[in-house]
Amino acid sequence: MAPEERGEGVSAGADAVLDAAFAEVLAAERAAEESVAACRAEAERRLAEVETVVQGLAVRVAARRRLWRERHAATVARKITEVQEQAAKAAEPIAFDLHARARLASAVERLADELCGADGKAR
Repeated sequence: MAPEERGEGVSAGADAVLDAAFAEVLAAERAAEESVAACRAEAERRLAEVETVVQGLAVRVAARRRLWRERHAATVARKITEVQEQAAKAAEPIAFDLHARARLASAVERLADELCGADGKAR
């Protein structure tokens, strides 16, 4: 019977191959863990960058929104003032000049004639 068949002599060679394969697997595992750690660190760095950008955007958006509200409030206040001025002007008594009074009297007379008739009898 050959030594290989009895399990003799193969063991030392097989152990060396097995140890080499195991060492290769462990090295690959370490490399993978290092790669994952590097990827995690890169992801965290990029996330921090994005968070910084987002914070900057939030600040700019808040400033623009505040500016828009201030402008809008000023526009609304101006319009309210205009309406109040128009209301105050409309509430003032109307002053008629002689020509306007004559036209008004003529219009009232025509209306009275139309409603009551020229002879003063109601229609």
